[in-house]
This record gives sequence, C-alpha cells and structure tokens, in this order.
Amino acid sequence: MVDLAKLGLRPEEGTDPKAQEAVFNSRMSLDRPLPGESLTNDPNSPYTFEKAPEYTDRTEALEYLFKRFISEDVYRSLMSAVLKGVPIMSLAEIVLYKGFTEGKWNPDLIMMLAEPTAYMIMALAERADIDYVIMPKDKEDEEEELEVFDRKYKSSDLKQIDSKISKSSLPKEVLKKLESMPDNKSLLA
Repeated sequence: MVDLAKLGLRPEEGTDPKAQEAVFNSRMSLDRPLPGESLTNDPNSPYTFEKAPEYTDRTEALEYLFKRFISEDVYRSLMSAVLKGVPIMSLAEIVLYKGFTEGKWNPDLIMMLAEPTAYMIMALAERADIDYVIMPKDKEDEEEELEVFDRKYKSSDLKQIDSKISKSSLPKEVLKKLESMPDNKSLLA
C-alpha cells in the first residue's frame, strides 16, 4: 500500500482520502492481465464470446428472450426487481450483457435488442399491474448545464432565451414549419 502523502500527492477536494488511496493502489497493482495476454489463449478453447454467436437474427433472439422471461423462475425474479424499483433499462442491460458473455449474441445485436427487450419487460410489468421506472433519475438531469457558444447556461435559462428569439430572425417558411412540428417526446428520451 502506497501512502499518497509520502508521494507528495494530496487527495482531490470533496473525496475521501482513503477511497482515493485505494483507487491509486489498485491502479498501481501488478495483479492484473498484461497487455496482449488475451492473445496468448489457446485457440482451441476460446471464451464463449470469442466464438460465433448462437443468435444472429433479431427475431429469433427476441423469441428466446421472451421464452426466458416467461419461464417461472426468471419471471418471478424479474418482476420482483421491477417491484423494488430497479429501472427497466438497467434490467435490459443486465440481461443482454449476460447473454453476450454466454455467447448468445454479439455487441451489434445487443444494440438492436435493447429497446424491444425493455418493452417486453415493461409489458410484463404492466400485465402484473406493477408500476415501473424506465430510467433512473439523476440529480444532474434535473438541472442540466449546457454550453452554447462557449457560455454555460442552465436548461431553464435556455427556455427563456428560446422564448425571446425574434420572429423576424427566421424566414416565414421556417417559422411555419417549426410551429407545425409535433412535440415528439420519445419513451427513452
């Protein structure tokens, strides 16, 4: 264990010095794989994710997931997690990543399965009459800070700026199109 004070390093403000020391020690530890070590594995016994995936078709993978979700043991644990407030997207990520490590699909198929998997879990929760959370709320999401033209604004400030935009600054055709556009709020936004 290395003492940060002996090295002349001070912990960052607002962080626990012991936690920062533990992170430093884990980064400096030699108890980890060497770069390129994975290339020395025996090619006759690859990891499951190094082989061809079991599912390459999106529909077949979704059918597999649905059958798995409605099996008795998985259904109970899945619905109890939803009931405890675990976000739907977190559950979908866990299920899809586990399938990847088992060699069920590749990362590209994970991206195509993410949304339908979340919808399946939501549908099962609705059928069980369970209220669910889609995404966890972050404190940062409540009041976002955005940078526009090298100036930082809070999201509430940008709404006020938007209302002050001069109508003459845009062509009439663009204004008509903007006013006629529907307010699209996606489920995952």
